[in-house]
Amino acid sequence: MPHTDANGVVTFYEDAGAGAGVVLIHGYGADLRLWNEQAPALVDAGFRVIRYDVRGHGRSLMPPDGYTYENYSADLNDLLDCVNITRPATESLGIGAAHLVGLSMGGGIALQFALDFPERVLSLTLVDSALPGFSYSEETSGRIQALVDAVRADGPRSALENVWLKHPFFDGVRGTPEQFEQVREIVLSFQAPDMRDGARPPDYRPDIAARLSEAAAPALVIVGENDIPDFRLIADVLAENIPGARLVVIPDCWHLPPVEKPHEFNRLLIDFLRNSRA
Repeated sequence: MPHTDANGVVTFYEDAGAGAGVVLIHGYGADLRLWNEQAPALVDAGFRVIRYDVRGHGRSLMPPDGYTYENYSADLNDLLDCVNITRPATESLGIGAAHLVGLSMGGGIALQFALDFPERVLSLTLVDSALPGFSYSEETSGRIQALVDAVRADGPRSALENVWLKHPFFDGVRGTPEQFEQVREIVLSFQAPDMRDGARPPDYRPDIAARLSEAAAPALVIVGENDIPDFRLIADVLAENIPGARLVVIPDCWHLPPVEKPHEFNRLLIDFLRNSRA
């Protein structure tokens, strides 16, 4: 798998296909394998697909700190400029602007990138997206804190198995053994470096929510009908505050539409991207 230095972080990525660039950004605790059903479908549809492991995830570097949305955004900006070692040595990825597709935390990264580098964004697809600056419920905040506490007390693998994988986020794949095992394998490989003491500034409070009206690119907001209330509300907030955004609710789906409903998700995504071609 190709790797490069992106903003000082060794970053693993895949680059396939030709045409307008589509960048796939996975969610928290996952890696680029989350998009296994999307990458070939997008290539077949005539797009160039870049998927990568966000810092601290998958096979990308786990720095001791720097786990902020601003860092994630800068990493992606550098990645799009970096040398692609699967092509001639002097050739960069050559992607001036791309369609961004982000799931959960990846949606937050896509939003931050769209605010930081608007000229590089052709469109935004925000899938069960996180929203930095949104006031999460006590239940959601409590589950996150429980994971942090478990990681620090018992180590990441035990915490992910016994706390995180029991989260309602995974209810949609839990009833399908093949899907759940695929997700479980990805999650249990995560080392949760961002949850260590000092990994993130203690007073870090990003506020993308207050700047949604600045997002200028065409936007598609997708959410599972059965996702937890906070994330269904976030989808409404995104659709109402990003100019021109369209909201699609996928029936009988939870937090992971690319895995739970890959064919329906791919159809929605490809139709949107074709209509947003530069």
